[in-house]
Amino acid sequence: MSTMKIWDLHMTYDGPMTEEFAQGTKQLAESIAQESGVVWKIWTLDESTGDFGSTYLFRDLAALEAYKAMHVKRLEAIGVTVTSDHVFDIMEDLSAITHAPLGEVA
Repeated sequence: MSTMKIWDLHMTYDGPMTEEFAQGTKQLAESIAQESGVVWKIWTLDESTGDFGSTYLFRDLAALEAYKAMHVKRLEAIGVTVTSDHVFDIMEDLSAITHAPLGEVA
């Protein structure tokens, strides 16, 4: 098993999807891109329900736990509710076969 971790997060937001909210999410993305230990993040959305989520790759569990503690508070502050989150180990041997972008991690 890898020391890298996946964090899968599902959320809801009951507020309006305004231009201001969109600009805020762009700023959030720029901030996340600078976070130590975050390798990448995939943003997800189910437009039919308004549910959205994120799947992150972290260098290790310590980085994930530090980021999670900060980020969940940040989400709650802007009215986002976390409905579920899970931390997963990565099965690198099988992931390599299916072309997961793990080899790019230093």
